[in-house]
Amino acid sequence: MQYLNTLSDTQKIKWTQNLAILGFLVTAIYAPELWINTKDFPTIPLFENIYTPSNPFDLILAGIFFGLMIIQIFKPKKIIGLSISFLYIYLCFVDQNRLQPYFYQSILTVLFINIFPSQGRERTIVFAVSLLFFATYFWSGIHKLNAIFYEQWLGALLKHFSFVPKQLLQAFTYAVPYIEALLGICLFINKTRKLAILGIVGMHATIVVMLFYLGYGFNVVPWNLQNILSVIVLFWSYQTKNTLDTFFKNFNYKKTIAITFTILLPFSNLFGYWDHLLSFSFFTSKLNYYYIELNNDDLKEKLPQHIKDYYRTVDDKTVIYANEWAGDINRVLFYPEKRCILYLEKYIQNFADIENKEESTKLVVYNK
Repeated sequence: MQYLNTLSDTQKIKWTQNLAILGFLVTAIYAPELWINTKDFPTIPLFENIYTPSNPFDLILAGIFFGLMIIQIFKPKKIIGLSISFLYIYLCFVDQNRLQPYFYQSILTVLFINIFPSQGRERTIVFAVSLLFFATYFWSGIHKLNAIFYEQWLGALLKHFSFVPKQLLQAFTYAVPYIEALLGICLFINKTRKLAILGIVGMHATIVVMLFYLGYGFNVVPWNLQNILSVIVLFWSYQTKNTLDTFFKNFNYKKTIAITFTILLPFSNLFGYWDHLLSFSFFTSKLNYYYIELNNDDLKEKLPQHIKDYYRTVDDKTVIYANEWAGDINRVLFYPEKRCILYLEKYIQNFADIENKEESTKLVVYNK
């Protein structure tokens, strides 16, 4: 711990950026097909007419993207960090399934570090990145304040921890949103900071153990480890006299960018104006997961075999689970926004040889 107490702001910036890039790269290696466009799962573009590179140009673009990340670790430059950030934005415009929260957090880390000048602004950079971790825990807790979370979370606890008294599980379930939000707040209070760090480390460590115990969700293990190390590096020796003054003094558009992505946009999600996952709404039970019900026999026959492999039966209906299909090919869950599932439904409908193609399918939310 002595080493952590002597870390300079420059060292904190370096290690936090390296951890963000390494976490991104490890998860990307786990999900390689997510980064190419020619595969057995369609890309879901944000804009209908955006240019989508095909083979081999999608491979070349992905190679440039990951090559820049590796270079940034060993020879960090502002221009490289910004290039990584904007290239990621374009890649997500081509396929929104790349907007997974672990990738998004890493890229915001790189962006916040590289939009500010290095010399003389180290403290501002550290605070901007710290604000991202505050947002991760604070908003994740706030978004859990909903009835569906309490119902589903308690149900899961009763299923896996039936040996624990129900009253304790109920109390823990209702406390979770407040505990998580407070962890984010306490990171900026000198007297509670180290306690908050220990709480965050314990939370992520528990998640990792549970993922291995349950046997799924391994793609988020690097993200949990990344957050453990990043929070320790950033906050262990962090001291504040006036937190608001540190950030709002000499306010400029660069600070506005950090505030927009960590405060304003997540807040707007409460009113339906920003995506759930981009608002740090994690494990909140707010997300809708769909299957697509096939109501036309001709469509069932005309779909390619690589899609037929995902036919499942629910209530005597043939259905396709978006998460299963995306998870098998992309190795990540389908991005849970209505516009994305509507695009996927339309993609499937286009195989139907009937006039009213919209009647050939039906969307069903299965997790609520």
